[in-house]
Amino acid sequence: MRIDLRRHLSTTATRSRVARQGAPSQSKQQPRRRRFRPGVVALREIRNLQKTWNLLIPFAPFVRLVREITHFYSKEVNRWTPEALIAIQEAAETHMIEMFEDAYLCAIHAKRVTLMQKDIHLARRIGGRRHW
Repeated sequence: MRIDLRRHLSTTATRSRVARQGAPSQSKQQPRRRRFRPGVVALREIRNLQKTWNLLIPFAPFVRLVREITHFYSKEVNRWTPEALIAIQEAAETHMIEMFEDAYLCAIHAKRVTLMQKDIHLARRIGGRRHW
């Protein structure tokens, strides 16, 4: 008569663990979270961000950047109306979101999840945009 030692050891170890921890209850177990394919969640986030009306870049740093760029090109223009700054920020954010969406589609086409600089360059080249 042979005793399967592995089975015997595994059941005794399980019994002692259950005795220490208590019996596992059914309510504590959570259902497994669904795992989406690479890039699906990012594209969903892009679509949700495109639907929102609120601006993503904080207003004060953006205004500082606009004033710095304006000062670099022209010393005479130094005043902006708030409506003009908001319009510039909306246009800039729309352009950036569209560019990142195109670049991410290029990354997915290359069977990657990580967005790389070459994806942005390719998206700009395909879109007919020039490098500034």
